[in-house]
Amino acid sequence: MENRKQFAGSYLELFTSSMFFFIGLTFLLSWLTFFSPYELFENEDRLSVMNFVLIVLFALGPLMGILAGIAFDTLPLVYNIPSFEKTTMRHFLQLNGIGQLFIHVGIYTGKWSLFVELAGIGIILMCLALLTLTSSAMDIVKQKSKSGEVGVFSYAPGLVLVICASFIAISWFSREITGMIEVGVAFIVAIFCTMMMSTTLLSHFNRRLGWKATNSSTLTVRFLTLLVLGFGYVLISFLRARGIVSEDLIDVWFTLVMMNVFFMMNPLKVIRFSIGNYSKPHSRFVLIGYLLLPLLSLVSVAPIWTGHGGLANIQPTHWLLIAYSCFFIVCGFAIYLHQDHLHSSPSSRATHWHLVFMFLASGALMTWTLYDDAVLLNKEYMPVYTWIAIQSVASILLAVLFIRDTLFPADNWHRMPMFYDRLIENND
Repeated sequence: MENRKQFAGSYLELFTSSMFFFIGLTFLLSWLTFFSPYELFENEDRLSVMNFVLIVLFALGPLMGILAGIAFDTLPLVYNIPSFEKTTMRHFLQLNGIGQLFIHVGIYTGKWSLFVELAGIGIILMCLALLTLTSSAMDIVKQKSKSGEVGVFSYAPGLVLVICASFIAISWFSREITGMIEVGVAFIVAIFCTMMMSTTLLSHFNRRLGWKATNSSTLTVRFLTLLVLGFGYVLISFLRARGIVSEDLIDVWFTLVMMNVFFMMNPLKVIRFSIGNYSKPHSRFVLIGYLLLPLLSLVSVAPIWTGHGGLANIQPTHWLLIAYSCFFIVCGFAIYLHQDHLHSSPSSRATHWHLVFMFLASGALMTWTLYDDAVLLNKEYMPVYTWIAIQSVASILLAVLFIRDTLFPADNWHRMPMFYDRLIENND
């Protein structure tokens, strides 16, 4: 048991680093919106490339950093294996951080050719950071018989890391081929992010809370369905970029992708145990991220009737899914895990509603900004100013919350988190 416990707590370094990366990304987006010399709104090709780079930066940077922290902390306990190598975590963090730095420096230079060169270096380093996790992922795959309530979703994301790194690198180096940039974006959003969200939701509701919100015997079929829909979305994104299929098909298919994740759980059971007389302790951040999925599905298909305004080559629901639903779910699980380490009572844990409302408000303003072509193209910037202001304040407050609670916890911190000791006893 001691071998399994000795790496618990490694998430502190990864969580803290991810929050600093998140603050840096917030300032970068603000600078790009108001001070960028790249004329992105007048050049569709540049806008597509920048959109790809920023999605890679967010998904493989702060988001992946938090996910890696969760995995390094909990998986040795769940799978009854010795702790991962400390050097693996350090190599991941170093390569990932340096890769992000290259992209940040490239964007701030204000010179497009230099940005492309530095962004390419940064993307490759971040892909290499994913590959450093391969050996640890294989340790989990060897123990797949112990996956329990999460099933194939518990170990499959580790295998996807190699495919994800390859897809992203190939998409970047073949960006001159029409549709390849869209392929990279679609893979990150429809496969990488949805798989990570599904795993986190199952880990929280099924494993951590024991709600049995999904029948574990159906998880293999659900996993295959996720892959089919995800790769289907990658294919039609390529075809749409080449003008072969309509924008409406993209909108409908992405709705199917998101609703598939939503119905991965039993929504009636989740709502029943979350609200009302039968409610039980849970992460409200995770719940809100989950309940956002049907709302984002409506946002995705709305342009079929309202018209496809906004920016060309930018799918607003991509950003809404990553920056709000996925981020809520991952951050909610991370906060709940840290509170497990503090052994705080689940019934008395704070929700931080002010952050919830601020992020939801900024998400609504982002939707307005990206769908209404008058906002950016006609330079009616008031919604953008408000969105950036709320998003920046909320991001900084969330980062401060993470950093304060992980580096300076008010309560005693325990190496063994609540609940996971029972898993170890069952495995032993």
